[in-house]
Amino acid sequence: MKAFTLLLALTLVATAGAQSTWKNLRFGQSRDDVHNALTTQGIAVETSQEGSLQSTSDYPLFVPGLRHPLPLHTEFRFTDSGGLMDITLTLDLPAMRQNYNEFRTDDALLAFASDHLTRALTDIYAAPVSTTSECDADPATFANKPTGCTINWHGTGQSIAIDWLTHPAHLYIRYQMLSPDL
Repeated sequence: MKAFTLLLALTLVATAGAQSTWKNLRFGQSRDDVHNALTTQGIAVETSQEGSLQSTSDYPLFVPGLRHPLPLHTEFRFTDSGGLMDITLTLDLPAMRQNYNEFRTDDALLAFASDHLTRALTDIYAAPVSTTSECDADPATFANKPTGCTINWHGTGQSIAIDWLTHPAHLYIRYQMLSPDL
């Protein structure tokens, strides 16, 4: 009975540490396992100089309500011991402009993408746990000063965030492993 209880406890601990995240990857997976899983899903990646995996072309993210997918670069970072700890999806603004040319500025593209991504992530993870006040700023004010926005959600064993900044314009979604010791 003690052996069964110990085996059950170890299984639960292993399962808790291997929570599923974007594209059904699991935090703690090895670089080779992540590479193989992505290749199987048709996402080509290569190893960067820093040792992370990154996409070799844009990943088309289909978001409800949009006629075209959002083009994203992907990057997968690993701990010193080699386990997956962070996934970052970065919006490719020049590629997005090809499909959404009605938006004249990068600021308008950022506001549009952030709005749709926020709704999609809220549908998955419920209401954000925090949002910075700049997220509600009028896009017309973005030209006057650099503006940044961070919206955070919590999922099982992970935090999810949308971050965007004007000047230089960029938007990314980051999935990060939460420490099981906290």
